Amino acid sequence: MSNDVSIWLERLASLHKSQMRKAASAADVQLVHLEILHYLSICNKHSNTAKDLSDYLGQTKGSISQSLKFIEQARHIERKPCPNDGRVTRLYLTAKGKACLKDISKDTLPALPQNDLTIETLKALLHGWQTKSDLRGFGQCKSCCYNQSLDNGKFYCGLLDEPLSKSDTQKICKEHMFATDF
Repeated sequence: MSNDVSIWLERLASLHKSQMRKAASAADVQLVHLEILHYLSICNKHSNTAKDLSDYLGQTKGSISQSLKFIEQARHIERKPCPNDGRVTRLYLTAKGKACLKDISKDTLPALPQNDLTIETLKALLHGWQTKSDLRGFGQCKSCCYNQSLDNGKFYCGLLDEPLSKSDTQKICKEHMFATDF
């Protein structure tokens, strides 16, 4: 049974998907291709594998594999071995992929106001949904319990034991865990 929150959340999600489909169609790509390009533009350097993409989008590895082949042939992405583990292949947007995403992005969302109350409400909804569904991950580093602000204005990931830049803290990470309960 639906409550008011689920009705409004479903409507927002439906409207967003509709706009994404329209933008993807105008660019002559499928919605899933646009979703892949978007994810790769917002994920961090530890979350850019085909498996992470599959987990994020909730699609099978086979489906993601076929989509990756298509957008790789279109030269929107490239695959490179991980510098720390040659068994892992990382996915990266190419200049063409970034340009495509930039062209498409202007048609997907209106310029929405960014205010703290809206952001905190959306984070609380996501956190509640993830907790209730026993899901985790895929949040911005800046809201993660492992993110540490250092005295020198820099940041550090306590889980991965490495420094983070300010731009890193804006990225989506598969290891994300909310720092606070809402």
